[in-house]
Amino acid sequence: MRWLDLTLASIAENVALDEALLIEVDRGHRGSILRFWESPDYAVVMGASRRVELDVFRETCATDGIVITRRTSGGGTVLVGPGALNVAVAAPFDEIPGSASIEQAQRHVMNRIASAIAPFVPAVEVVGSGDLAIQGRKFAGSAQRRLRSALMVHCSILAQFDLGRVARYLPTPPRQPEYRQGRSHHDFLVNLDRSAGEIREAIKRAWAVPAQQETQLPTFLRNLVQEKFGEPDWIFRL
Repeated sequence: MRWLDLTLASIAENVALDEALLIEVDRGHRGSILRFWESPDYAVVMGASRRVELDVFRETCATDGIVITRRTSGGGTVLVGPGALNVAVAAPFDEIPGSASIEQAQRHVMNRIASAIAPFVPAVEVVGSGDLAIQGRKFAGSAQRRLRSALMVHCSILAQFDLGRVARYLPTPPRQPEYRQGRSHHDFLVNLDRSAGEIREAIKRAWAVPAQQETQLPTFLRNLVQEKFGEPDWIFRL
């Protein structure tokens, strides 16, 4: 597996790059890849089927200049920004055990991330549909995107993140995992008390990636941003 540690200038570009890498893996134009990025600005990223009016305090976001975008994977809506390390694993189906099952593929990837974190947070566990938690409090959520012959699991890990901002921009989600037990963002979310750099290095070790990172970016990335991820018709379609 190759790896890429790259944060692009805009939130739309960063979401588009995850998609572009998956497309290239699916087409056989590159092998499996592990990508990291951490937005320097706060932004809202909705799941593919989430509704803006249910998932986002849109007026507050507009007032504060918080950009909203939408990814192509499932899962819930998240706030990203400084202290939220985003991790994506894109790989052919035959490299992910249990890939025929959405749930098994998700758990395989998240178990591997959990095992990377376990040396400094022994209580970490995979719960719900692919969350990482410590003593019942969530510090990472995940989502999956599947194409013809490859899949991507990506997650956002809270590490020294400003948790107070979550309730300002995101209402309590209408759909919740059972283990949340109706708790507010304040009572449910928790930071992993490690730097994003420490977590990144631990995950790289778990996948035994080479020392040299990937340098080649998909040539169609700009088109994806212009035609989809930066377009209001896509972002606010629901």
